[in-house]
Amino acid sequence: MRDRGKGRRPRVTYLLLASTAIIQLYISVLSAPEALGVYEEHALYPIRLLNGIGIDGLVTYMFIHGSLMHFLVNAIALWGAGGIVEREIGPSRYALVYMLSGVAAGLTHSLLNPRSATPLVGASGAIFGVIAVLFLLMPFKIAFALVIPLPSVLIGIILSAAEFSALWLPSEALVAHDAHLAGFIFGGLSAFAIDGRRALKGLTIAAAVFAVLCLLGFYFGLI
Repeated sequence: MRDRGKGRRPRVTYLLLASTAIIQLYISVLSAPEALGVYEEHALYPIRLLNGIGIDGLVTYMFIHGSLMHFLVNAIALWGAGGIVEREIGPSRYALVYMLSGVAAGLTHSLLNPRSATPLVGASGAIFGVIAVLFLLMPFKIAFALVIPLPSVLIGIILSAAEFSALWLPSEALVAHDAHLAGFIFGGLSAFAIDGRRALKGLTIAAAVFAVLCLLGFYFGLI
């Protein structure tokens, strides 16, 4: 599996980036009422979903974003992790992980917020799933946390710690941290389904690195 995709262009990643960029560009040129209409029709609304309305929103919400900055952050994250993972596990499995992580993220967010009428948009849950696969199957692969190159094991630890912390610490109310975590957990389970031995090794490495970081934090008085 390691050598199969080397040199192959990550076409699924390119397609996801291009389609999402085109949709965001289209929304940006609409009038405000027309743009609101797009969100109204294609965003994911938990209260509607759990009443059997707008089920297609579980997919379409991943392809629209709340702002240009929201899109750019997700696009950079997908560019940094997506191509690596697609080459490693192949385009079909990569596309499946991406889409199902996004669906799992949206469904989990809806189940945890059943009365919410706040729309959920963005590909973050799907991207967190991709990052989890990178984190577990290729822990020492260098990827970019936005613009900073880091081993993927550190990226996974930082992101998961930040998202778990956000569940009980005061944070931006409009950020669906539960969706991010759900996508990350689903991606992690997907990594075990793809290659259980490598995923277990990656998890062991992550636990060891996390323990070392905690010890260093205690030693230097940072924790």
